[in-house]
Amino acid sequence: MKTHPDLSLHSRAHMEAIKLGKEHFYLSSRNVKDEFKQLSDFEIKNKLKETCFPYAVCFEHWIGDLNISSGIRNANAFNAKEVFYLGDKRWDRRGAVGTYNYTDVTFIPSIEELLKLKDKYTFIGIDNVSGSISVNSYDWKPNTLVFFGSEGVGLTPFILEICDAIVHIEQFGSVRSLNCSTASGIIMNDIVSKFTRLL
Repeated sequence: MKTHPDLSLHSRAHMEAIKLGKEHFYLSSRNVKDEFKQLSDFEIKNKLKETCFPYAVCFEHWIGDLNISSGIRNANAFNAKEVFYLGDKRWDRRGAVGTYNYTDVTFIPSIEELLKLKDKYTFIGIDNVSGSISVNSYDWKPNTLVFFGSEGVGLTPFILEICDAIVHIEQFGSVRSLNCSTASGIIMNDIVSKFTRLL
């Protein structure tokens, strides 16, 4: 059975690299595109900030699973401006594959702090609830903060209430919902694709 190395924040490889005063991982072992391989984590982070798209994402993290880490990986892949999460402060970093080194992930400690983001962003929830708008027909606006919930419960009633609109992903099979990892990838790809067409 093939095993994969532990590349999490507190893995042995990471801790040994810190003791040696080196980067998070050796340059050759980091999961980055060729153009970034010879850059430091700091340089990669700055380049992403220079080219990021004008949207941010927020994950409701009430149920411990790997979906939030995969969502953070998606946020890096589709170069979101900011990444937030609220709920359980601890999250399993394995699914992020080190992308938190290049994409800032900010924990929101209170509802008051979350509501302050209303001054900066339009709040859009992703959920397949009654009255939601199909992503296929939705036009994303700059400075949008997109909310994702856990598959089992979706977005909490409070988040649904404070959002300016709710968008859903059209599905054509028998399954009722998609997990956060899959849904966030579909939505972020849609955002970036539509923004790119406007350039």
